[in-house]
Amino acid sequence: MCENLITNKDLNKLETTYLENLQKERIYYLRNDAKIKAVTTTSSYDEFKDIVDAAHLKPISKADKNKVHTKSRLWNSAVNEE
Repeated sequence: MCENLITNKDLNKLETTYLENLQKERIYYLRNDAKIKAVTTTSSYDEFKDIVDAAHLKPISKADKNKVHTKSRLWNSAVNEE
């Protein structure tokens, strides 16, 4: 008699797949909402694309800036301090 048992490995793989798909879905809806909002407010494709590409980002709060371990961080890495 051959039984089809679900192993811990199978459950771990299922959980990993589920979490990956959940994250993909979350990002899909964030980007979709940004597209809907940006299509009426932007004047160029580049501006539209920038808004959609940044949809998953969260603004930096004042509390984040004042934390001890991040206080001296260069927030805009494109700017070099000399």
